[in-house]
Amino acid sequence: MSIVRSAAVALSTAAFAGAFLTEAPAQAAVRPAAPRLVSHVTRAMGPSQRIAAGSTAPGQGWMSYGGTGLFIDVDTSSAHFTGNPTYTSSVGGTGGQWALTGTSAIYFPTATGFRIYVRWSDGSALTPATAQGFGWYVNWIGVDNP
Repeated sequence: MSIVRSAAVALSTAAFAGAFLTEAPAQAAVRPAAPRLVSHVTRAMGPSQRIAAGSTAPGQGWMSYGGTGLFIDVDTSSAHFTGNPTYTSSVGGTGGQWALTGTSAIYFPTATGFRIYVRWSDGSALTPATAQGFGWYVNWIGVDNP
């Protein structure tokens, strides 16, 4: 939610709640404010946001990093983002992913992808063979900011 939209929601909520908290009758001066704010927010938001989601192939694309970790470059080019997207990620598979750290830390985000680094939370060695064996994959959701 954009800052402008958040402000509009907060202002209209405060006006609505104020009428109840003070037990004052709803005044005509309070009611028109919300539609005017919503109209302004619509114009301020500009182009529509694009939301897309996907996942990597199970067990594929994982590379060694520093002897105890792995990284994977996630390709999001199929989403056709045009701005600087905000990504959210998780790691799925048949097991072991619960003991990973770094699964939602996004590095180097661009319109066509990003990278995540993972390691075991206890710091022990992790290899691409482990990721392949557990069929780990990255789920992602991107919200474009054109």
